[in-house]
Amino acid sequence: MDVLSTLRGFPFFSKLADELLRRLADMGRPRLLPMGSVVFRQGDAPDGLYVIMAGSVRVSLTDEAGQPIELATLTVGAVFGEMALLDGQPRSASVTCHEDCEFLLLERQDYLPFLKSSDALLESILSDLSRRVRGVQEKFYLEMLQRQRVHSEMELERHRALSQMVAGVAHEVNTPLGIITSAASVIRELLDSVSGLTQSGGLPSGVQPMLDDVSEAARLIEGNVARASKLVQRFKSLSARQAASSRETLSIADCLSDTIELYAIHGRRVGMQVLFHNHLGGSPLWHGAPAELSQILLNLLTNAERYAYPTGVGGPVDVELSDESAGNRQFVLRVRDQGGGIPAEHQSRVFEPFFTTGRPQGGTGLGLAIVYNLVRDSLGGSVELRSQPGNTEFLIRLPIGLLTTSESMPPPAPGNH
Repeated sequence: MDVLSTLRGFPFFSKLADELLRRLADMGRPRLLPMGSVVFRQGDAPDGLYVIMAGSVRVSLTDEAGQPIELATLTVGAVFGEMALLDGQPRSASVTCHEDCEFLLLERQDYLPFLKSSDALLESILSDLSRRVRGVQEKFYLEMLQRQRVHSEMELERHRALSQMVAGVAHEVNTPLGIITSAASVIRELLDSVSGLTQSGGLPSGVQPMLDDVSEAARLIEGNVARASKLVQRFKSLSARQAASSRETLSIADCLSDTIELYAIHGRRVGMQVLFHNHLGGSPLWHGAPAELSQILLNLLTNAERYAYPTGVGGPVDVELSDESAGNRQFVLRVRDQGGGIPAEHQSRVFEPFFTTGRPQGGTGLGLAIVYNLVRDSLGGSVELRSQPGNTEFLIRLPIGLLTTSESMPPPAPGNH
């Protein structure tokens, strides 16, 4: 490869005179690295300026939480490493070969004296640095806006789900209250009849069946009042958890059962049959955030309702709860439908914010993204999708945090929290 003619075609060196360009080519040292190789890591001492002669690299840095943030992809003709080259400070980012690469390395001890002799090269470096700073600022600004938008949408989704439950519970409570009203009316009429017969001087032979009717009406009142009370109590408990969104120690099975029973109010109207299978032994308690767990399950049930089955037809959904004892103890939650499955080309994207194939059905592309964020960030667990035609399963693993049973099982080791 003719290094001199190659450098002459790069915008970064386009303003250099032939003599300076020749000196630059002579001082450069070629370096070949295969795909996947690390050119340098964040925090390494600076060794020089890199010119990409072939291939491409990815530039990234690690944030305070230890998560990698990709800053840019650079290809042939680009240069990198000039920041540390100028100030002598450790590398501020890491660079990895995205494919097989060939570089021209201009080492610091040779390049700095050369830089002082060329105003054109100095101008080129400052211009390139300015462009990159603007690019990084714009990238972080857009990521910040995206996070704020997702957070706002998550709050809106939570309130939408809560509002839907309010409407569903109100509708369901009206049914037993209507029965109570009718039964109370029957009791009043029958008691009025008995009272009139008693005053007329005796009880005819037909009084006993009437009293039996009164007893049956009283039984209906008691049963439906208990049902209404149970529904309202569960709703109040769940809505209070949604509002508080705090950690507490409770039965994870009861939390899931309450959520399923409240969803069932809506599910019956759309043909969804949700079955809860509790495979836990004893009575284990979970130390976690029940509001987030309820939101996760509601989102998965809504997702199955919207995408697994034809609109208005519905179908079965199995919710299974178990635990794993291998390694760290974990609760395992499976939510499985028997619908059409998720196409293979979409499975890698289902947890991406705003990705959806169901906008005509009212989908926002946030339901599963919220599930992913709540499971990982709020509850410290993991979520996995398994889907094929006729079966889609979301597998969620949650750290137990605190384990207490009627069998007095020991708590997990500190490293398992």
